[in-house]
Amino acid sequence: MSLELITALYFIVLFIVLFMGLPVAFGLGGVAVLFGMIIEPRALMAVPSAFYSTPWTTILVTVPLFLFMGSLIRFSGIAEAAYDAVYKLIGHIHGGLAIGTVKVCTIFAAVTGITPPATITMAQIAYPSMMKYGYDRSIAIGAIAAGGALGALIPPSVPFIFYGLLAKVSIGDLFLAGVVPGLMLATFYGIYIGIRCRLQPHIGPALPADKRFTAREKARSVMNIWPFAVLIFIVLGVIWGGIATPAEAAAFGAAGAFLINLIYGRLTWQVLRESLSSTIMLTGMGLWILIAATIFLNIFNTMGSQDLLTQLVLSMPGGTNGILIMMMAIIVVLGMFMDDWAIIMLCTPLFVPILEPLGVDKLWFGALFIVAIQIAYLTPPFGFVLFWLKGVLPKDVTMGDIYRSVGPFVVLQLLGLALVFLFPGIALWLPSVLDF
Repeated sequence: MSLELITALYFIVLFIVLFMGLPVAFGLGGVAVLFGMIIEPRALMAVPSAFYSTPWTTILVTVPLFLFMGSLIRFSGIAEAAYDAVYKLIGHIHGGLAIGTVKVCTIFAAVTGITPPATITMAQIAYPSMMKYGYDRSIAIGAIAAGGALGALIPPSVPFIFYGLLAKVSIGDLFLAGVVPGLMLATFYGIYIGIRCRLQPHIGPALPADKRFTAREKARSVMNIWPFAVLIFIVLGVIWGGIATPAEAAAFGAAGAFLINLIYGRLTWQVLRESLSSTIMLTGMGLWILIAATIFLNIFNTMGSQDLLTQLVLSMPGGTNGILIMMMAIIVVLGMFMDDWAIIMLCTPLFVPILEPLGVDKLWFGALFIVAIQIAYLTPPFGFVLFWLKGVLPKDVTMGDIYRSVGPFVVLQLLGLALVFLFPGIALWLPSVLDF
């Protein structure tokens, strides 16, 4: 059997078992072991090595610490406090509550590092409020979905940590590379919502006159979130300033979140138990996928398929830009039935060897990668954010409603990806300015 056919079957079998619903870790590891037994039994020596070496990678310490910080922050009341602030500050303009939802999701992204907390929390807080004041369902759901997806891009982003580990790129630089694209997308969402609600006031009505607030009330609501702003500034600042490693900063962030919950009287045994449970489950899932992906790729390399894939891709028409566009398209398609961590762990080791002969900056590519994953989050039929929303929104919200709501925001995400692609400085400017 030719190497070309073996390589094609390797991926075909993987996608079949994943489409059938087999967990990603079992799919990656099982297919690798099966092909190793049949094609190259010596490659199975990679299995015990992956189990032994992968969990001891130092940078992985940041994952449970940032997840624990995010879990504690979710229970701290920051979402309610931040939403109350934007409700009082900009609720009086058309679309103000939806714009505020995006802003709160941006803040939430900066203290959680992943997408589900902001998506689920804001669906429970912002959606009922917007419905109460007569917002159109599509603009409300779209704002929550798009804002929630920012958790993958705005630091401290856990997807960036996994990409940096596999691509051997500085985590601090990746965090910096995600700031401007993340804020740019959040701005796009806000501008779109504002313009559309200005042109169609009935879909995002302003708060009635009797719901306006005084300057003192607005200032007090903003002051309620200052501890979280300080925590974000310190955690990211010590990384970017070279004062602490990402692992040390993550430990400080987790301790800070613990202290904030304690001071605000939110630290109950139930909160601590749920935060620890969520952290353990997500970390365990990530480690299992990483171990399985390591086995999958080690056997892939042992069979000689990586060299074949690199040569095949480099010979494709379209040059460097064509290859990069193809990679982004693959990421978006995979996002329809795989979660972001699995995509990163599968694609990064496959793509990075191709980037090096092309002379593509791995830091810039990392920003493109995570922006593309955001698009995958919202892309029907199986975008993960869409199903998280379906699980927490009222029963009368159908999948059709959710699909229709995210369309304009997917277009804005594609615009953001195109701008980062055409103007690499959007991602690379901040790392170059703060290069210590």
